[in-house]
Amino acid sequence: MRNLQKLGRRSFLAATLALSASIAWSAGVRHANAATVDEIKQKGTITFGIVTDQPPFSFINANGENEGYDIDITKLMAKELGVKVAYVPITSANRIPQLLTGKVDMLICVMGVYPDRAKVVQYVAPYASINAAIYGPKDSPLSKVEELSGHSIAVEKGSSMDKAVSDAAPKDANVQKFDDASSAVQALLSGQVEYLGSYSHQFGGVEKAAPGKYAQKIVLSTEYEGIAVSPQSKELGEWAGQFWDKIKKDGTLDKLYQDHFGTKFPDMPATMDGITFTAK
Repeated sequence: MRNLQKLGRRSFLAATLALSASIAWSAGVRHANAATVDEIKQKGTITFGIVTDQPPFSFINANGENEGYDIDITKLMAKELGVKVAYVPITSANRIPQLLTGKVDMLICVMGVYPDRAKVVQYVAPYASINAAIYGPKDSPLSKVEELSGHSIAVEKGSSMDKAVSDAAPKDANVQKFDDASSAVQALLSGQVEYLGSYSHQFGGVEKAAPGKYAQKIVLSTEYEGIAVSPQSKELGEWAGQFWDKIKKDGTLDKLYQDHFGTKFPDMPATMDGITFTAK
């Protein structure tokens, strides 16, 4: 993870995140949704920012319903609060502005945990870990980032992978940026690009569409994904941290992770440089 953090992310995210925060706060934006636990209970709904195309985290099933690990967590939280759950589909580019302007109460959306983001959001806890990697044809000899020279790579625009690949790849590599993860995957499958910068949990979709054709070529690092609230929602963040500690202790989280990833909840860092969590 430290390697990925060092791939020039500060210069990429610091300005955009600071700008988002400045716009939201200096303009005195009033949260459209509840920011405190009592307000959420009075309203009767808690709203989450989620992705819809990243199984097993969050996706739309055959019945047109939201499903996945992230969704199960949101439902547990809503049940604990005694309220209904609502969802707002987000992208890597708009998720933090959606949170800071009150369009959502909380983000559970496969968002990486990094110090620069921690300056503008409050992380509750790391809730999953994934490998950031380069995928390509199974018979490709690619084994080092330097060998991407002159080759095309698809990434999701605005994601951690976007900056990781853009900074790590040679200057003459053709990094093509797509609006969402699904479009980046389709670019690989259709032959529009030669390689894909993506995460381990997303490769299942590639393998399903083209069995045996593609493989992981280079592992860039391990990334931790975090649950986040607005810094203005301090009470909600503290509540979410206590809730997280509870489901870790009583075994609920182990079962949930086993159901979706086939293993118990992995060890996660209790602290990280430049980052604080509301969970213990």
